[in-house]
Amino acid sequence: MESANLLQSNEKLTNLIEQINDTCNALISALDINAESVGTYTGGVAQQINTEYVDILIKNILKIKYHLLRLEKELHNGLINSSDELKFIVEWLLNTVDTIDSLCMNDGYLRNQFSYATDELKDLVNQMLEEINISIAA
Repeated sequence: MESANLLQSNEKLTNLIEQINDTCNALISALDINAESVGTYTGGVAQQINTEYVDILIKNILKIKYHLLRLEKELHNGLINSSDELKFIVEWLLNTVDTIDSLCMNDGYLRNQFSYATDELKDLVNQMLEEINISIAA
């Protein structure tokens, strides 16, 4: 019964995975610091960006993307046999999003520029958790 409910929520989870991936891609693109992107701004903006934080943010975003890819593959191949397995992965995603949010909160420039994206990531991952809880209860 539980696997049937998971299959029903598979489409919704896949849609959420795509949305999270899109947000991650947009955030990585926005954080891309290269000569061309920095050259379009005044020097002051480039000096405000702490590249160490950016590297850590991108590393965590890539972790999210990796686990989303794994989750999507396992969902499509029927490798997730219980809601507990699924919940574990999604809770890990939420912890990583919290890490990203925490990093942004510690850097004023990143907080001001990218808090919308971290809020969106949190919201989407929470929607995944809600979808799993709904399929468990059904």
